[in-house]
Amino acid sequence: MHPSSPFHRTVRRGVAVLAACTLTGAGLLALPASAAVVPAPIAYSAADAALDLTPIGSYESGVFDASAAEIVAHHAATQRLFVVNAQLGAIDVLDVEDPTDPVFLFSIEVDGVSNSVSVRPDGLGVIAVEAVPKTDPGSLVFFDASGAGGTLGAVQVGAQPDMVAVSADGTYAVVADEGEPNDDYTVDPEGSVSIVTLPEGVAAPDQGAVRTAGFAEFEEGGTKELRGDVRIFAGIDGAPNPVAAGLEPEYVTIDGGTAYVTLQENNAIAMVDLATAEVTDVWSLGYKDHGVPGNGISPSDRARTADPSANIRTFPGLRGIYQPDSIDSYTAGGRTYLVTANEGDAREWGDYVEGVRVKNLGSGGVAPLCADSPLAGLTGDADLGRLNVSTASGLTEAGCYGELYAFGARSFSIWTPDGTQVFDSGDDFEQITAAANPGYFNSNHSESNLEGRSDDKGPEPEGVVIGEVDGRTYAFIGFERVGGIAVYDITDPADSTFVTYVNNRNLAQSGNDGGNAAAAGDLGPEGLTFIPAEDSPTGEPLLAVGNEVSGTTTLFAIGSAVDAATTTVQVLGINDFHGRLEANGAEAGAAVLAGAVGRLRAENPNTLFVSAGDNIGASTFTSFSQDDTPTIDALRVAGLDASVVGNHEFDRGFADLTERVLPGYGGTQFGLGANVYSAATGEPALDEYYIQEVDGVRVGFIGTVTESTPSGVTPTGIAGLTFGDQLEAANRVAAQLKDGDPANGEADVLVLLTHEGSASTDCDAIGAETTDFGELIRGADAGIDAILSGHTHQQYNCSFPVEGWDGERERPVLQTGQYGTTLDQLEIEVDREDRSVVSVTSALLPLTETVGEGDDEETRPLYPADPAVAAIVAAAVDSAEVEGAKEVGSITADILRGGTNGSDRGVESSLGNLVADMQLWATSNENLGGEPAQIALMNPGGLRADLLFGEDGTTTYRDVASVQPFANTLFLMDLTGAQLKQVLEEQWQPEGSTRPKLHLGVSEGFGYAYDPGAARGEHILSMTFEGETIADDDVLRVTANSFLAAGGDNFTTFAEGTDRADSGQIDLIASVEYFEEFGTVEPAPLGRAALAGDTAPTPDPEPTDGSTPDPEPTDGSTPEPTPTDGSTPDPTSTPIPEATDGLTSEPTLSPGTGGGPGAGDGSGVGGGTDDGANTDTGSNTGTDNGSDSGTDRDDAASFPPGGYLANTGADVLLIAGTGLALALLGGLVLLLRRRRHDVEDELPTS
Repeated sequence: MHPSSPFHRTVRRGVAVLAACTLTGAGLLALPASAAVVPAPIAYSAADAALDLTPIGSYESGVFDASAAEIVAHHAATQRLFVVNAQLGAIDVLDVEDPTDPVFLFSIEVDGVSNSVSVRPDGLGVIAVEAVPKTDPGSLVFFDASGAGGTLGAVQVGAQPDMVAVSADGTYAVVADEGEPNDDYTVDPEGSVSIVTLPEGVAAPDQGAVRTAGFAEFEEGGTKELRGDVRIFAGIDGAPNPVAAGLEPEYVTIDGGTAYVTLQENNAIAMVDLATAEVTDVWSLGYKDHGVPGNGISPSDRARTADPSANIRTFPGLRGIYQPDSIDSYTAGGRTYLVTANEGDAREWGDYVEGVRVKNLGSGGVAPLCADSPLAGLTGDADLGRLNVSTASGLTEAGCYGELYAFGARSFSIWTPDGTQVFDSGDDFEQITAAANPGYFNSNHSESNLEGRSDDKGPEPEGVVIGEVDGRTYAFIGFERVGGIAVYDITDPADSTFVTYVNNRNLAQSGNDGGNAAAAGDLGPEGLTFIPAEDSPTGEPLLAVGNEVSGTTTLFAIGSAVDAATTTVQVLGINDFHGRLEANGAEAGAAVLAGAVGRLRAENPNTLFVSAGDNIGASTFTSFSQDDTPTIDALRVAGLDASVVGNHEFDRGFADLTERVLPGYGGTQFGLGANVYSAATGEPALDEYYIQEVDGVRVGFIGTVTESTPSGVTPTGIAGLTFGDQLEAANRVAAQLKDGDPANGEADVLVLLTHEGSASTDCDAIGAETTDFGELIRGADAGIDAILSGHTHQQYNCSFPVEGWDGERERPVLQTGQYGTTLDQLEIEVDREDRSVVSVTSALLPLTETVGEGDDEETRPLYPADPAVAAIVAAAVDSAEVEGAKEVGSITADILRGGTNGSDRGVESSLGNLVADMQLWATSNENLGGEPAQIALMNPGGLRADLLFGEDGTTTYRDVASVQPFANTLFLMDLTGAQLKQVLEEQWQPEGSTRPKLHLGVSEGFGYAYDPGAARGEHILSMTFEGETIADDDVLRVTANSFLAAGGDNFTTFAEGTDRADSGQIDLIASVEYFEEFGTVEPAPLGRAALAGDTAPTPDPEPTDGSTPDPEPTDGSTPEPTPTDGSTPDPTSTPIPEATDGLTSEPTLSPGTGGGPGAGDGSGVGGGTDDGANTDTGSNTGTDNGSDSGTDRDDAASFPPGGYLANTGADVLLIAGTGLALALLGGLVLLLRRRRHDVEDELPTS
């Protein structure tokens, strides 16, 4: 149908002008096609689906939202597709000999607007051409399908020929002459059906072959009557045949000697006898009752702005007007059946506009809703208020609307030729699309949104075509708005069943709101053509679809799953979940993760869900405070099938792992570790592999964990264990599982789960790296079909050749990033007979999408939350609140981020120094497995609340969690003296930053002197450690949180640190353990950063009652500075504040007196931000340490491949550009040292 918007009508007038200007050179318009098959089409299938639909190739016209690909016709002899390109007023001809790569050949140009095309098997093609103006008679133009672009001739037909079909025997071309009025409703031609008798050969007929079937006999006083409630609108005054002018033929299907024509706006079907060219009957389709269970509707685009779940409900008193666009027919049990796609359309000509929102009834001259209507209380936006309904139906004698009538039925129907409905899909389409992609339910086509079309025809089924596969009959229905093709088995018309739904669309891209339209895939499917196996270039059935908004023409392979020679096993994977139970920005949360697994398992029951380790440990407060039991429960209920151990699974020791954690999951397969051995016996200490059979295929998982595990966990917890070579262990077990001996285990498919990974996201770099991981992926046994990795918190989806493998097949190597933001997906095709692996495809599936910008930005889950897991998370949150009230220690006085309550990030703070002390203690005590740190540094933006004395100094879990809510890990690295000095210089932020200075907290024993008025890069005058001056070539072991360690807050020199190691400790946990160790904690003294100048004594901190005093000035004013004489400061004194940079005051103190670390500030991507007001005091689920972008948010970071180091906000490419030789992952040098000159370049681990 033609959209009723003025935009579409304008396009059609403009198209004719464009076509007239380009008649001389069709070849000049040929643009190179770009693949429009998206990486991960949306798919949803019935559990017993016997048919697969897969997009395999697409031609992209390059024209967006201008009807550049509408109706599609196929010619088997030439393997050409003929595609209506209304933008050019032409037919684009594509070569589909290779359907994976359609090639543009040329255009067939016409004088007018091309609306439809059909091709007879012998190659006679016919184009329905609309005149300019459209109210003039149109034409059918004929061409040779095997030709090179010319036409054979034309005949005149009725006004606005909209769709043309050729009868199966090739005798007739039948065209629906829609006869729409002009825009200002001064001319309204009659609708009609033209029947053209075709010649036997490939030639144009003459005008005498044209006969017209009109509707004059249905006028008042005529010989025929309209059956039922056929919608006829008042015509132009004085029109001789108002009924004929009001009937608008839309689409044609031919069954033998009868044509069935949809009259969309009239909600009717006309029967036409082809032999006599007579309309024999016109019957109304009636109305759909949306008050009946199974006929629900989601009527509002504003019902669930924060909840992506579909709001599908029944509404007694609301009816749907079927108003089908396309129609097809078939035979079942010797009877003919008609199949309609019930799109809906409103009248909108001249000053008349039929549609109105329900909430506007009773205003603007429109009659109101009756007070006694069952819909009277449902006119709010969240109910029916936003729904567009017809003002032409439902009006009572009392002058109000008793019932309401919505446009379209959001369904497809099957009818007998006498108008009896035998099947309707009810609310299936909304239920299916909501289940398949809840984050974009009822999205529009020209832009990606949530429920954007709920108020107006929903998914908008427009196209339908019927085809037979393996002896069964299927209907393929296209959804114009949200996109995609639904397939139903209609072999038994009255018992039709849903089979599958596939949407070749990337909803993360949107054409109208700044997205990449070329990457969006198919938008606005309109014309569908079924290509049977005997006519297909592949010998298998295909479906061709023209998409009018994206301008793409896409071919789908139709595969039968009945007695298939292969089966597909799906493996879904996560890594480094780290107890991220709650949704937070890009972190979907455990409930949505479980929902995604459930949805994907429903689509393919042959699904296994596994993990590459670190499911627990380094968790957020909700999980950590309960020993990660809620995370174990959530993953178990989510259906986790197996997991390798990560280094953090050993955080509480080996006994805790084997006696509590693994039983909590329900088995030893949740702690695989083929390279974890008993030091006493040399035997494996954990299960080496796990095998599970699905659909007759034995799928094996081998687990290995990073050999550097001992350096990241408490040594006493893993006493008696050794961590061996992963490559040796993986290959040893793989050989065992492929040796043909069932006694020692056999697997048809092998997947290596390794808690080891690359620090890069570039596949070329990963394949060439000389780390343990590089050796593992290159040297892994050829029997290992895929590798799922973890540990480094990166995202990559790579594949590498394997020696001994035939053909072009490569082995996938994946990692999802972290924290449940993404799922690994492997689809492994296995030969049923010999159970060999035929192919493996891989993808990374995001679980959320961020939409909107600025204040309108929001992150939405792409899958529904699993209710059972959601209940576990809710209970865990409640318990965490109780745990948060528990005392962990006490303080002797307020410990503040600035001079008074609140954050002043430009000055030295007692809290920043204290946290640095805590982090130094955590990474230098006897429980540390690696080389201890000497210095710790803390950025002020990671400190989100003060520690206040209150009534008695008691400090709770929640108090400590509020200070550091981001759950960052503590990293150790080597920095030279020169690098350390540069880090301190970077406290003065780049020009244009929100804050000119971010003052780092520093640990006890380290100090420095500085001049705030010096030139950029010359502020730092000296540095000392334990009383000794630090030279540029000295090397010190430094601790920083993972945000800083990757260069966050513009402290980019941290990223140059070498011999990097993840301590395995979370900053919050380190602080809690510090309180548990020392009980009562005092404020860390100021003065570790000394301002050259006069000094004054440091006042002792005083307890307060916890009240908040007036904040420090934020307008740039500062306390009165004290002049300095340049003398050497007293190391035991505190300065009177001195003005710096026009924003903050600086203490004048000597270096090296007291100490403690701090957490994250600057402009890290996606992470918790602070606008200076510091209103974020309690969140504990962030993924970085905060940034200074001017707003206070605690959103999770997003980690696109090639983009940002996990947890930090640092750009990987920027870090690479610093010249680091990213090299060996793995062991730490276990030598404590004061100074070293032999710096080694090694990669970070986590």
